[in-house]
Amino acid sequence: VGLSIHGKYRVATENTIFAMPETKIGLFPDVGGTWWIPRLNLYRDRQRKGVVGGVGNYLALTGARLKGDDLIYAGIATHFIPSERLNELKLALIDATNNSTQSLGDCVAGVLMSFHDEKVNVDLDKAFLSKNRKEIDQAFDGKQSVEDIVSTLESVKSDSQFAKTTLDTLKQMSPTSLKVTLEALIRGSKVQSIEEALDMEYRMSQAFMRKGSDFYEGIRAALVDKCGEPQWNPSSLEGVTNGFVDKFFDDLGDRELCLSGGSSKL
Repeated sequence: VGLSIHGKYRVATENTIFAMPETKIGLFPDVGGTWWIPRLNLYRDRQRKGVVGGVGNYLALTGARLKGDDLIYAGIATHFIPSERLNELKLALIDATNNSTQSLGDCVAGVLMSFHDEKVNVDLDKAFLSKNRKEIDQAFDGKQSVEDIVSTLESVKSDSQFAKTTLDTLKQMSPTSLKVTLEALIRGSKVQSIEEALDMEYRMSQAFMRKGSDFYEGIRAALVDKCGEPQWNPSSLEGVTNGFVDKFFDDLGDRELCLSGGSSKL
């Protein structure tokens, strides 16, 4: 994801896999994630001003893996192009940019739309996010705490495979990362610019680098020992207090990043 999510054009194919698994390694969706995730422009909601829903929170907390149709549905991808046509697309973009009298953005948009597979728009109701949207919104939309999310999922799990699977997933994640990530998304939804969001994320990143942080443990379990069994500390949501979460957003003094001019204190 990284920098590409901030690009004007984002192409997916039938082979694309997208995920933000940071809570599984004791971190948070960074590189501007706290800016764009609360502002997802979902395909089915583009005509309903102000509708965001729970998809962003769901993706950020669970690290769910999405395919191309889900990326179009979520507005994460702007175009869906069959992988067999990628080389043809590359040549067409080169030709357009070499020969067009239009601005770069204008000629690129036209080429991408000429390759965009309109059939995927018809099939969006079959996308995972679309099929589970009601339950995603019920559990994740507007929630102010991870405990509220878990409680909602627990209340419907007897009748919902989605709820059961999602609960199992959340139990694998760092409790600290879950709570800090949700708080960051809430705060990120209120900032006025990506610069403010990046200032906030820098504060968070410095807190996650502290000795004994879950990030060290997550990396150990995933990449060093490769045991897949991190020992989170605290080990439960109840152990992660509001005061503990707030420390991840503390002012850094003269170490502030100050992309937004140093006026943002979230």
